[in-house]
Amino acid sequence: MEFHPALIRPLPITLPPFPGECESSYWNRLALANHVPLARLRSPSRWLNSRLTSLDALCILSGQSRQNLARAIPDLHAEDGSPTTKAHAPAPDYMLRWACRRCVPARTGSKLPAQVWASVHDNVCLRHNLWIGKNVFAPEQQLDLSRTPDVIRAQRHCWRLRRRYGPTVIGACYDATGKLWNGLAHRHYQLTRRAELLHDLLRVKAPTVEPDKTAPWLIAAGYPEPITLISLFASGHWRRAILSDDLLVVTQAIAEFHHRFPMQAALRGTSRTWLSTSIEATARQVEDLVPPAISAG
Repeated sequence: MEFHPALIRPLPITLPPFPGECESSYWNRLALANHVPLARLRSPSRWLNSRLTSLDALCILSGQSRQNLARAIPDLHAEDGSPTTKAHAPAPDYMLRWACRRCVPARTGSKLPAQVWASVHDNVCLRHNLWIGKNVFAPEQQLDLSRTPDVIRAQRHCWRLRRRYGPTVIGACYDATGKLWNGLAHRHYQLTRRAELLHDLLRVKAPTVEPDKTAPWLIAAGYPEPITLISLFASGHWRRAILSDDLLVVTQAIAEFHHRFPMQAALRGTSRTWLSTSIEATARQVEDLVPPAISAG
């Protein structure tokens, strides 16, 4: 009979995985919770190799079932082989981010931070009103948005748009409107006081210090406006009006654009030409990216 040594034993302190957590993050949290080096946790013996898969090893270490781990950790769904867990693999528009620093203790019972696979459109934790999206490189950088309800409403608006138009249309609008939004940000369109409020939340009190343009407060402050821009171009009726040959219809569509994005000062000269040309080019780009059946609907 072949001898199979028991190299892995259950840990004294077990942690449930956070929904959507990546495998490396769960390994790190188990090691930190039990004060065991990660390398030793993964390879407990220097001369005996374990034949267990990562899923089986984590089952023994954490005391969690295979189905629970495979369902919560997308990286392990292939090792489970169950058809019920295949739908939980990370989608193409998902990326690694830090989970909400308030959701993690509530869901796992531990304050150890977790990294999760999250959609690029998931930027605000609606349960705790924290900015968890772009340019958050540590859980401590997750901003409290309780003083900026417009940012929270923008996240809800984003998910409503995805449910209404579908991820294909919103993804196309997200890609196509980036250049137009950058141009608007440099031509008379100014944000409200949200940037100042979020700046205060980070306690950057020195007025002579130029804030980092990649800081999360600046990204969060400008989040509602791109969502409004996406909602405008997601409308097939409005896109067809912009691309119409009827000058009156185009004028009404441009008026709707200015109603959504009031300028601080009227555009003049080449800026007016740039705006009309950019709006038409962006609408045409979205039409090319969206399948005809969806665009017609």
